Amino acid sequence: HLAVRIDVEPEIATQAFSNLFNAYAKAYNKSIGRTGSLFEKHFRRKSINSENYLRNTIIYIHKNPESHKVVSDFRAYEFTSYNSIIYAEENSRFIEKETVINLFDSVENLKFAHQDWAIPESLDDKDGLGIDLQGLEKNLAGQIHLESNLQGVVDEGDLLVGLNNKLSMKDKFFNYIQQLQDTIVAKLEAVDGKAKFKQDLWHRKEGGGGQSRVIENGAVFEKGGVNISKVHGPLNPAMQKYFNVGDVNFFACGLSLVLHPKNPFAPTVHANWRYFEMYEKDGTLVDSWFGGGQDLTPYYLFEEDAQHFHQTCKTVCDKHNPEFYSKYKKQCDAYFYNAHRHEGRGLGGLFFDHCKASEEMDMQDWFTFVTDVGNSFLQAYVPIVERRKDIAFTESNREWQEIRRGRYVEFNLIHDKGTLFGLKTDGRIESIFMSFPPTVQWRYNYEPEEHSEEEKLLQVLKHPKDWV
Repeated sequence: HLAVRIDVEPEIATQAFSNLFNAYAKAYNKSIGRTGSLFEKHFRRKSINSENYLRNTIIYIHKNPESHKVVSDFRAYEFTSYNSIIYAEENSRFIEKETVINLFDSVENLKFAHQDWAIPESLDDKDGLGIDLQGLEKNLAGQIHLESNLQGVVDEGDLLVGLNNKLSMKDKFFNYIQQLQDTIVAKLEAVDGKAKFKQDLWHRKEGGGGQSRVIENGAVFEKGGVNISKVHGPLNPAMQKYFNVGDVNFFACGLSLVLHPKNPFAPTVHANWRYFEMYEKDGTLVDSWFGGGQDLTPYYLFEEDAQHFHQTCKTVCDKHNPEFYSKYKKQCDAYFYNAHRHEGRGLGGLFFDHCKASEEMDMQDWFTFVTDVGNSFLQAYVPIVERRKDIAFTESNREWQEIRRGRYVEFNLIHDKGTLFGLKTDGRIESIFMSFPPTVQWRYNYEPEEHSEEEKLLQVLKHPKDWV
């Protein structure tokens, strides 16, 4: 396998490879007195159309000799570029070492990705990451160029054969949230215009890990995170009791994001989309479901913002079932509710959980629904923050924002199931508490002035409205 960057037309590069392999075949045949094709399969090429696809391809190429039992450790393979990149070997002038390292942000992240986030030997691998599905689906749609006149060395293996049939739901969903993370981060960086997300890969000793991307001290976003995770292993006793199951194993993956803008007139937003499986000890699937949603938490009430956010949610729900928006809006209002304060955390949105296969919706239907909701997030939120990010504000506005942020933290610590699940499954604290804003106030027995803009918001939080 070769990953090659070309600076000529693809046809020119194709001819160069054709000349190379034909010359090699002729020379080899002549040296041993044979005729005919030398290589078993035709050469193929695929267009790599995203950074995430390129990262997965690099890992796949490096791990392939180990996957096919050529060597027991891919790092011991004589012809690998891995060691040339890691150790910056001077005689590897055709290998773009810095480009590869920058794709993974650092040498340490590159090593970690190869050790713990490696492409599986088979797409049926239950604990593997799978392949960049979106990139492959685009290629399968017509961007793969089969060069029938070339004699080649690329063994496609299980990368292409029966891809859609072999890819499990958990791998399919994880591939989706990888792509979604890239898309959301790129857009938010463009909106901020100053700060960039920092990436942090982490490993969970019980099984799995995650990729956190955090932005701080930006022009628009004071703090935010767009995190993905994939964890698995035995379900601990506390969670067994919660789910009312015995000693089973679990798998969970998802994307979770929280954004805290600097301007008090721009709302905080939260969203997550997740997939969960449970198994018997022999690997038999016991249960699986999707969950997720997105909700808005403003500090000052702009009704047009609430209407836009909720209308976007309703539009995507109506594509799948006309009852979904009303149902999941009510569930959102009920879930994101600080019962000890008798008020909502924000203006709601959508919340759904335990979305399982039924006569009306199979798991593929739920996958399509959840991914449609995920794809609607930027449309729901970005126009709002762009309208509010440059409004002038006072220190009094800022104090109110920090007081309301305190209520946000209260909910996450006392009521949020995601926070509790992360803590009870020995999750990564930095990622779990990523949702917390950088500055917060708790003022004793604080009440806003009557008929003020602050009091206007509080009334809506105590009495949820139908926005569309």
